[in-house]
Amino acid sequence: MNLSLCLLQAIAFLDLLAVGLIVPLLPGHIRKMGANHIYVGLLGSIYAGFQLCSGPLIGSLSDLKGRKFILIFTLLVSSVAYTIMGLVDSIVIILILRAILGLFKQTQMLTKALVPDYEKSKQVQSSAYGRMAAISGAGITVGPVIGGHIAEDMDPENGFIFIAFLVGICFVINAGLVYFLPKPLKTHRKRQKKNMLELNILYSFYNNIKMSVLELFKIEWTDYWDIFTFKALVGFAMGVYYSNYALYLKTQFELTPKYIGYVISFQGVIGSVSSFFMGSINDLYKHDTDYSLRNLHVFILLTLSLLGIIISHNVYMYVIWLIPLAIGNAVGRLITLEMILRRCHGDHRGTLIGASNSVRSITGVVSPMVAGLIGQYFGVSYVIYASLLSTSVGLAMGYTFRKRRLKID
Repeated sequence: MNLSLCLLQAIAFLDLLAVGLIVPLLPGHIRKMGANHIYVGLLGSIYAGFQLCSGPLIGSLSDLKGRKFILIFTLLVSSVAYTIMGLVDSIVIILILRAILGLFKQTQMLTKALVPDYEKSKQVQSSAYGRMAAISGAGITVGPVIGGHIAEDMDPENGFIFIAFLVGICFVINAGLVYFLPKPLKTHRKRQKKNMLELNILYSFYNNIKMSVLELFKIEWTDYWDIFTFKALVGFAMGVYYSNYALYLKTQFELTPKYIGYVISFQGVIGSVSSFFMGSINDLYKHDTDYSLRNLHVFILLTLSLLGIIISHNVYMYVIWLIPLAIGNAVGRLITLEMILRRCHGDHRGTLIGASNSVRSITGVVSPMVAGLIGQYFGVSYVIYASLLSTSVGLAMGYTFRKRRLKID
């Protein structure tokens, strides 16, 4: 593995480590400031909503202006936003900062888009995506543990402020790592020469956004609708599940927050290990060139796992069924990414990955609301049935596409 891929993996790890340090503490922090549960819910919805809007624009802007430059810029903006978050005592300002982060923090998408710039082998790219997901998954697993210890044990009064500064430093370090990435192996397109003495910054910004929007209309979106549908179904199912699982564990099995944390970490480790071996998993499907078989197997795994969780009568059975659920979720995310990269042309890669992340953001906005409504009117134990419905639809679609593929062959 070359140095560039190692740097990208380090960037992905540090990004989610920093997020894991502070995001789990945000709800408790604004609750201490007097916020109600509506504001706590807005923390996630606002971020996901702005991610939805910014994904394709940041992606296409990176296609036009260079992925390294855009990634450095977004990392520095994120650093400033997280640092300010630790200094202010206004709920409204924190919500505005979450909106800014949703707009600019696209680190995972941009690092994935950079991989083909430094490695042309499809097989090595697949392994790199798997390792990147595994390493970054380790960051989001370890981050909450470290953040909780700092906030509660080291300095309960000013712990959040210290963590906000620490997260800001992490993003600055990440920007430095991106700066040291070498020049890509190949430029993606010949661009028109720009006036080096351009003075009208506002016009330049407007022109870049205009070009980014025009870039979206150059893509034949009908060629990718099935991929985005599969991603939406997986994202919705997992979004509903994750919005409710802590409360589910507490009400169904009477687990304390300490043991809920252990379950979260266990699930994160399984997902990271699965992502790390994505290259080996793909080796088992060498003849599955269109990913239809892998996609079908993912939905089978997710559907059976959710059924197992529903019929679990104790926490040990629940944890056992978490293993295939975590594997299916981790592999499913990477498969949709690889399906996009396999079908797309290099010029639109960032745009398509950005649109893919926006699909995830849509489910990130909708799924907590659905989970809340079901939990409010039907009970916590019924929320998981929405996840099961989503994966069942995906299973039916996956079977149909696979059957059609076999007929074509």
